Amino acid sequence: MFLKIFKNLDNARHFLKGHISQEILKRFDLDTLRLEPTTYVDKKLKKHYSDLVFSVQLVGYKNQFARIYLLFEHKSSPDPLTGVQILKYMALQWLELQEQHMLVDGKLPPIIPIVIYQGQEDDRNMCSSFHDLVEMPSEFFKVYIPDFSFAFFNVRGIDEAKVQEKILLKFYVEIIKMQNDPNIKELPPRLVLGLLESLGQRTALEYIDIFFRYLVKSSGYLNQEDYKKALDLLPEGGEKIMETLADQWLRQGKHEGVIIGREEGLVKGKLENAQETLIDQASELYGPLPGMLSVKIRSIQSIDNLRVLARKIIRTESLDEFTELVNKAALN
Repeated sequence: MFLKIFKNLDNARHFLKGHISQEILKRFDLDTLRLEPTTYVDKKLKKHYSDLVFSVQLVGYKNQFARIYLLFEHKSSPDPLTGVQILKYMALQWLELQEQHMLVDGKLPPIIPIVIYQGQEDDRNMCSSFHDLVEMPSEFFKVYIPDFSFAFFNVRGIDEAKVQEKILLKFYVEIIKMQNDPNIKELPPRLVLGLLESLGQRTALEYIDIFFRYLVKSSGYLNQEDYKKALDLLPEGGEKIMETLADQWLRQGKHEGVIIGREEGLVKGKLENAQETLIDQASELYGPLPGMLSVKIRSIQSIDNLRVLARKIIRTESLDEFTELVNKAALN
């Protein structure tokens, strides 16, 4: 969802205009903003990060450009050492430009690093200055340690007024803020009608599909009927999106153990189905489960608790972290 929204140059320009300092913006010719077809996140970190690289012409310079690096953090809580990753990715970009003989007068272009985070955990411990990450025995050490800052944005803290003019950014921010709010049930029909009116049917269908697939994965307050009612507002194409969601429910086994088949429609699962589905999900992520953990999952008699676990498991980073969540759920 993040990549689809921010690959759109119009959305990217609008975001930068509202969230980058005017002193920097006045040096950019945003009409020349271009998405570079590259990524610097290695395969083992793809679960935690996604990135986009833009180039932009510098005003008043001939053939001089800057780069804007958007790093999207998927983790449920912000990593205080994200600055280390940023330093690595910036260095890789500069080295690549040097190897491609793209430096002007032997100078490295400026890179503006921006981190976008949409997790639920507090971000107050996030350090945006690299020097803050390094233990300095004395002031004399600072001269040898690289120092830089990066812009850090928690999507949940973004002022909606700054993205109101762009319908895709508006709904993106709204979805992130509301995904764990019971009032999110009001969002799907409004989203469908808003995108249909603003984008036209073909493009609207594309983004409705993306937004709804994200909501299925992230929000436990919406059920199949909520999506169906919203998609019924479309003149055509809603059935295909519903089939896509059905496949997703079938794969993930989420939302109260409901398994949806294309031919059989919506079938409500029992408690046992929800338990076994959660065990299957955990096994796919972390391999065969210890016997006692499977027993503990089967001891959970609340569909709601199992649903919460099914939603949270995709954000866990280890079997120990998932086991701790199961232990807490089993006590309730």
